[in-house]
Amino acid sequence: MVLNKIKKFILLPFLTLNITGLWSLEVPALKGRVNDYANIINQNTENEITNYLKSLEDSTGIQMAVLTIPSLQGDDITSFSIKTAEKWQIGSKNKDDGAILLVALDERLVRIEVGYGLEDKLTDAKCGLIIRNVIIPEFKNGNYSSGIEKGIKNMVGIASNDAKLITDSVEEDKDESNEVAYGILSMIIWLIFLFIIIISRSGRHSFLRPLFFLGMMNNSSKYRNKTSFGNGFGSGSSIGGGFHGGGGHFGGGGASGHW
Repeated sequence: MVLNKIKKFILLPFLTLNITGLWSLEVPALKGRVNDYANIINQNTENEITNYLKSLEDSTGIQMAVLTIPSLQGDDITSFSIKTAEKWQIGSKNKDDGAILLVALDERLVRIEVGYGLEDKLTDAKCGLIIRNVIIPEFKNGNYSSGIEKGIKNMVGIASNDAKLITDSVEEDKDESNEVAYGILSMIIWLIFLFIIIISRSGRHSFLRPLFFLGMMNNSSKYRNKTSFGNGFGSGSSIGGGFHGGGGHFGGGGASGHW
C-alpha cells in the first residue's frame, strides 16, 4: 500500500502531461468488453469472456476489458496502455475498480493496467505472476485465446476474492519481498520515464532524436499510417454493445511482459 501511494504521487504530474506529441498512435474505439483488433481470439472464447465480464460487473461492479492490437507502431506499451485507460475510463468513478488486459501482437508484448481502486489486490507483483505464469506460456504455444481467457479469469479471481479462479502458480507466491522489490523497480523506471517526458516538454530533447530514429528504423514497416493501426480501424471514442467505462481512474499500476 505504501508503494502504491508513493507511485500515485510520482505519477500525478506525469498524467497531467500531454504526451500525444511524442507518440502518435491513437487509442482505438471501445466497442465492448473484448476489443480484438489483432484478430487473435476465436469467436467462442470472445463470447465467453464477454459474458463472463458482464456477469462480473453485474455482481460486483468491477469492470474489465480486453484490447488486442496488431502493433504499437513504435509506441511504448506502458504509455499506450495508460492512454487507453484514460480514454476508456474502465471502472466506476467512485471506486476506480477497473482493469485492462492489453496485447500487442507484433511486439509480442502484454500488459495489465490496473485502476486505483484495485491496486491493493491486483498488485504489480500479482499482475506480473499472471503474465509470466499464466498468459505467456499459452502465448508461446500460439494459444492466444486460451492465454487471454486464463489471464482474465485470474485477474477476476484476485479482484473478486474468488480463489477458485486463481491458478496455483499465481496463488502460491506469497513472498511480499518480491512485491516490494518489483514495486521499487517500477518506481525507478517511472521516474526515469517522467524525467524524459519533462525534459522533452521543455524543448531540450535533441538527445531523444537518435533513439527515436532507431525505433523508426526497426519498425519502418509499421509506419504506413501513424494515426491508425493500418489495418482498417482508426481512433475514436464510439462505443458499441452497450458497454462503456464508468469514469474510472488509473495511475500506472500493473505489469508488462514479453513472450
